[in-house]
Amino acid sequence: MKKISVIVPCYNEEETINLFFEALTSFWKDNLSDHELEAVFIDDGSKDNTLLLIRALADKHDSVRYGSFSRNFGKEAAMFAGLELCTGDCAVVIDADLQHPVETIKDMADKWNEGFDVIEGIKSTRGKEAKSHSLFANMFYGIISSLIGFDMRNSSDFKLIDRKVIDVLLTFTEKDTFFRALTFWSGFKSTSVEYEVKERSAGSSKWSGFSLVKYAFRNILAFTYTPLYLIAILGVLVILIGLYMGVDAVITYFKGESVGGYPSLVILITLSTGAILSSLGIVSIYLSKVFNEVKNRPRFIFREHN
Repeated sequence: MKKISVIVPCYNEEETINLFFEALTSFWKDNLSDHELEAVFIDDGSKDNTLLLIRALADKHDSVRYGSFSRNFGKEAAMFAGLELCTGDCAVVIDADLQHPVETIKDMADKWNEGFDVIEGIKSTRGKEAKSHSLFANMFYGIISSLIGFDMRNSSDFKLIDRKVIDVLLTFTEKDTFFRALTFWSGFKSTSVEYEVKERSAGSSKWSGFSLVKYAFRNILAFTYTPLYLIAILGVLVILIGLYMGVDAVITYFKGESVGGYPSLVILITLSTGAILSSLGIVSIYLSKVFNEVKNRPRFIFREHN
């Protein structure tokens, strides 16, 4: 009997843990009883009773494993921790809030049994998601797809990956990861299944508008060098603008039409200063990422696990 590990990153999900596990096991019994279930909960430094509830499930059910971080390391770290702990022939990464429907795991398992190594869960609709959030998400995936050369609109954290893909991902030593892009980059045979986003079973989303922008910007810089090339292009544009304005200033001076206050000089200084500061900012972020990788600190630290 093949074993499917279900990896569930959790951060302050005390209201959803039991609801999720009940929905998962009930569905499994009726639809996936020919596959062994292993549920792997990763507590990402929760401040509520999430860990206590996970421990209780592990004590009661042999199919439950868990790990708890010493602090909040983020969802990317939690997903990789789940991959490290899981022992299944494949693994499904899914959220605990039931917005990712457990029913979709059956569709993923069917595709896996057909021979696919990576099965992406793709939203058929974005549910009652705010229009601003949807607009930002579409813009982000459009930008990052063009930058890294993969169509990231067909990728998500809700996915099934085969054991051989898991083993490859666990060889990656980088600390600043982008999970959904790495499974694309690895090049294994992939497909997708659609699902409808459900309402949260309880609690509230941990993602604010600012955190989404920060997440997008971090992942763009983590997975592509394109911003560095854009800096070079920006530098050339500023030089061309400066040359044009310099020639124009000389011509107007000899024509006797120059304007007092040197407005062209002010504009040039403003443009060049803005370009320099933004370029330094982007380069500094890349250098900070290199610095973090060189320190070779672990992606996460387990406080406990079974």
